[in-house]
Amino acid sequence: MFAEIDGNSLHYVSYGEGPPVVFIHGLGGSSNVWHGVMQAMQQHHHCIALDLRGHGRSQGRGKFSVEGWAKDVQRLIRHLELPAVTLVGHSLGTLVAQYLAHGEPDLVDELVLVGGISYFQPPTADAYRERADLVERDGMDVLVDPWLEGAVSPQSHALHPGAVGLLRELFLRNEPQNYAKSCRALADAPRIRRDEIGQPTLVVTGAHDRSTPLAMAEEISSSIPVSRVKVLADVGHWVPVEAPGPLAASVLEFLT
Repeated sequence: MFAEIDGNSLHYVSYGEGPPVVFIHGLGGSSNVWHGVMQAMQQHHHCIALDLRGHGRSQGRGKFSVEGWAKDVQRLIRHLELPAVTLVGHSLGTLVAQYLAHGEPDLVDELVLVGGISYFQPPTADAYRERADLVERDGMDVLVDPWLEGAVSPQSHALHPGAVGLLRELFLRNEPQNYAKSCRALADAPRIRRDEIGQPTLVVTGAHDRSTPLAMAEEISSSIPVSRVKVLADVGHWVPVEAPGPLAASVLEFLT
């Protein structure tokens, strides 16, 4: 399905009935990373996942920013006439979710931050700007194998090579210009007053997450007044792809 949002055609998928849960993917991802999680949750919740501007099947006109993506999610929620939602974000999507929960508290009842980002120090932000320059110059192929090596856990590489291969294909499907714009938007992400986030929040991290490790999850949780951390064993950063069942169970437990 598609919705016309601020001059862009945004793609989204919708399953199930019940209290609404909106899923926001991370950098280089799409709504498809949530497929297994949504299939496990749709008997209890109305599950909606979108392709952020410039990702998946959504158009990529205009400048990309965390603020702009949050506005797109807000407009999609209003377009679908949803009541207050649970926002579930992954990686970059956790920044979008935090920004929206802080700025539009009436739209968001609960937060789930998977591989949550607090704030990147300048060296990390500069690395994303360098990545943007690299893919603009040489395309996605130059980056995919070193990226994939650290994206998932050793167990996922060994036991779920099919899923890892599909994740590789998902990454390569990104249009280099849009991916570069997204990297720069992530590097320029705003600081968010998490101490002013009032929604109950679950912070989920993989035990082998090297991109947003347990220390970052604990930092986020310590700064959000009502929050807790859940660690999933044997997975890395791409938890929705590596462990959709355990992640869905964790979210359902949190919401009940």
